[in-house]
Amino acid sequence: MPQYIRLRELDFLRGIAIILVLIRHSSITQFLVNIGWIGVDLFFVLSGFLVSGLLFKEYKVYGELNIKRFLIRRGFKIYPLFYVAAIPYILIKISESTFSLPLLLGDLFFLQNYVSNWGYLYAAGWSLAVEEHFYLGIAGILFFGYKTSLFKAATQAKDVWFDNVV
Repeated sequence: MPQYIRLRELDFLRGIAIILVLIRHSSITQFLVNIGWIGVDLFFVLSGFLVSGLLFKEYKVYGELNIKRFLIRRGFKIYPLFYVAAIPYILIKISESTFSLPLLLGDLFFLQNYVSNWGYLYAAGWSLAVEEHFYLGIAGILFFGYKTSLFKAATQAKDVWFDNVV
């Protein structure tokens, strides 16, 4: 694959997103707390931009799109650490006598947004579920586009946005 240029603009946006998330979890002023949610949304947008760019670049370089490999790579980045980090939370739930198997399964299969509203083991778990749903959704959309030739037309355009982005 070609060399990548790191865009300072994306790093700047990441920094803004971090600050907004920190503000959201502070009690500085109610106004700032109310706008802090924008940071999480900004992280989701940046993640979607970068991940879909990786898929487009892969297709442009190799002439094919391997959805299975994409999902496996994403899984290896998230699942091992997630499941290891879940162990202490499970032990805490058991020790506090607040253990619930249906809620635990919702978290372990990234369905907590449907089962427990936020997250059973820890509240921030909802964002991992959204990320996992995005990966499955983008994989399905790109698979459909790849099978219907829409993908090929989009990646053959001159000066496409994903050529040198990290």
